[in-house]
Amino acid sequence: MKDLSSKKIRMVIATSVPSTMASFGKGQMTFFKRHGFDVDYLASSGDGLETVLKEEVNYFETDFRRTLSPIADIKTLCKLVKLFRHRKPAVVQLMTLKPSILGVLAGRISRVPLLLRHKWGYMRDCNYRGVKRFLLFSADKWSNRLAHRVVINSHELKDAEIAIGAVNPEKVAVYGAGTSHGIDLERYTLSPELKEIGKKIRCQFNLTADDTVLGTVMRVNIEKGICELVEAFSQLHSKYNNLHLMIVGDYDPRNCPPEKIARMIEDHPNIHMAGWQKDVNHYYAAMDIFVLPTYREGFCNSNIEASAMELPVVSTKIIGVDGSSVVNGITGLIVPPRNSIELARAINEILNNKTFAKQLAANGRKRVEEEFPNELIWHYQLKDICQLLSERGIKPPVESEKIVGRICPLCNNPKDRK
Repeated sequence: MKDLSSKKIRMVIATSVPSTMASFGKGQMTFFKRHGFDVDYLASSGDGLETVLKEEVNYFETDFRRTLSPIADIKTLCKLVKLFRHRKPAVVQLMTLKPSILGVLAGRISRVPLLLRHKWGYMRDCNYRGVKRFLLFSADKWSNRLAHRVVINSHELKDAEIAIGAVNPEKVAVYGAGTSHGIDLERYTLSPELKEIGKKIRCQFNLTADDTVLGTVMRVNIEKGICELVEAFSQLHSKYNNLHLMIVGDYDPRNCPPEKIARMIEDHPNIHMAGWQKDVNHYYAAMDIFVLPTYREGFCNSNIEASAMELPVVSTKIIGVDGSSVVNGITGLIVPPRNSIELARAINEILNNKTFAKQLAANGRKRVEEEFPNELIWHYQLKDICQLLSERGIKPPVESEKIVGRICPLCNNPKDRK
């Protein structure tokens, strides 16, 4: 077995844009640094990069374009091959679609010992049609084949991918109860300080304590259910004059809502666009009910963030939500996707029953504490990576069998033992 214990094992983590790690994976690279890895981070420049760089990783700007861009993609592939051969990582973790497609090819060409492809969405539910749909599915399937491990963020998505033959069952892993990164319970706790910040945010939008705020966190596009959300809000506002809608996120240029919906968002006095926010937990603290009528997910992190912040959740009956990020009637309410009438009905049920709303919120917080702490999910991931390295003749920083729950021999931070 090749012994790398005298120096840290190099790990590469790649996402399309830094906001992914800044929002969902904050602290993960620090965790791996603390557990024996030297971490390189690859992403395009953009929002969230400053937050990521605070983790003191080696950053390499990489042109991962979300759109189909053959010439740019070939250039990026060549750059990745060159980078992998120079940096010689033992582990490459590829998160989001374009890094997965290009990263597994570059990793195979460069003979990277361990390639982990993280799959976070069910492609079969996407809105693409024709040649673009065929190319997307083909690239997704080949990424799964070329990766040594396919990490899927919900058990329901794993079953669906296996059922259609998109992934080899022997390659698949789901860490714990699911999610891509878990939840930072210190960050997502409704502390007195966060409550005050939430009040200040409400004041910025001229909202009073008597107003009720429906909130969402999303890339503002059709697939996240923005059309149904705005339509449902419009129905409910005719009944509740003090009802407001706060949208945290930017428009997604690839799949913008139709002009009618965009105009309603812009013109309605009770709809407030907050844009992309680094500290999204501050905005959860300004909400009363969280709503995300998404069409397609792998596992909906925003729903469990909202639950951690003690908000009742309304979301959709799809893979990655129903039974995964929301337990219907326990932590929130589930409605059919693409149905604004049912969405309005569910929101109205919570608006009319404050006791029920508080119970959903309390149950959601309890579930997140038990099943989704990020340190727990990251230790599952660490255990899997260490075992896979051992199988490839590379001595891992810690023996996988010594990792139990959130405890391992390398944990020297007291919060790892909570």
